[in-house]
Amino acid sequence: MEQRQHTPSPMRLLEILKDRFGALEAAAYSSIKLARYAPENELSMDLLVAQSVLEFGSSLRDALEDAGEWARARGVGPVG
Repeated sequence: MEQRQHTPSPMRLLEILKDRFGALEAAAYSSIKLARYAPENELSMDLLVAQSVLEFGSSLRDALEDAGEWARARGVGPVG
């Protein structure tokens, strides 16, 4: 018997991406903090990239909040 795979809603996909992004964001925070003590070439992430990652994270959280408001307004459930 063939099993159908359920496709998550766009809001759920956004939640999944936010969760996965957490690891990348942690590396960015660590790189910025360690830059006080170690040369940049020894960091796990370039500082400009780290700052961009953190800015993207902020945008991602804003998008998740907007998606949650959109979903609640349509009665399709909470997001975030």
